[in-house]
Amino acid sequence: MNDSDLIALLRQELLSEGIRSKIVPASRFEEVKAEVTKSMNGMTDSGLIKYINACFDFATEKAIQNPRSILVVGVSSPKIRFRLTHEGQEVDAIVPPTYLDYADAKAQIESVFQRTLGEHNRRYSSLQIPVKLLAVRSGLAEYGRNNITYVGEMGSYVRLMVFASDLVCGGHEWHEKRAMARCERCEVCSRNCPTGAIDKSRFLLRAEKCLTFLNEEETVIPEWADASWHHCLVGCLRCQDVCPANRKVAKQYVEGASFSEEETEMLRMTPRLDELQESLRKKVEDSGLSKLYPVLPRNIALLLDSVR
Repeated sequence: MNDSDLIALLRQELLSEGIRSKIVPASRFEEVKAEVTKSMNGMTDSGLIKYINACFDFATEKAIQNPRSILVVGVSSPKIRFRLTHEGQEVDAIVPPTYLDYADAKAQIESVFQRTLGEHNRRYSSLQIPVKLLAVRSGLAEYGRNNITYVGEMGSYVRLMVFASDLVCGGHEWHEKRAMARCERCEVCSRNCPTGAIDKSRFLLRAEKCLTFLNEEETVIPEWADASWHHCLVGCLRCQDVCPANRKVAKQYVEGASFSEEETEMLRMTPRLDELQESLRKKVEDSGLSKLYPVLPRNIALLLDSVR
């Protein structure tokens, strides 16, 4: 089977699993890398630069030698709703899409890759590279005014993943950075952002003001960040939950674990995962929340303060 037919088969098999995809030549990544690097050169916040460098690896050669194409995929990723009990009341503790373990999604994609590329002895591997811009430039996604990417009917509740392969990609889409047309006449997200991170005067989000950036890291939450703004266990959904493009998916949840009042208090007061009682530590690990340590206790306290 030639590369063109194999690419068509791969994308069709992914689509049959509800996974959207686009493929571009590996050389296109150099344009994305240059654009991301240029944006970082204009940043003044050292913490934000450190955060970006920690999240991404620009070396595609670490995946496979001489990659010829890059495939970007979008998988539906609903919010997860945990329950905390505090002062006799249940409190919703929402974790936005993409934070917790994506082993199931990765296994689903891996299965498709194996029965298409693997059976034809083609090489492929996952990449840890800046995916939002790549998804937009490839035509898979569009930006919202909030700088978050939206993929068709999945909206912004989507996990983007990238893979390198040795497939030769010929004709492909390649777009300028663009936002959804509906954003031109809509300011719902910016009006609902409590920190003013969504600035109408510029395309880029003022990430240093974003609540997500503030509560993901082990830094002191600045005094100007009001306690009432915190409504998720990590991150923030205020701009996404009100977005018209998410109307069909905003109320979709996966139900997570519930924690008793005693367990909630133990989580709030225990700064290290290995200091939890064994039964509670296992519950946290099984639910995927161990990935949020060590910021989890602080964020639980912030969330509980916000609902008083």
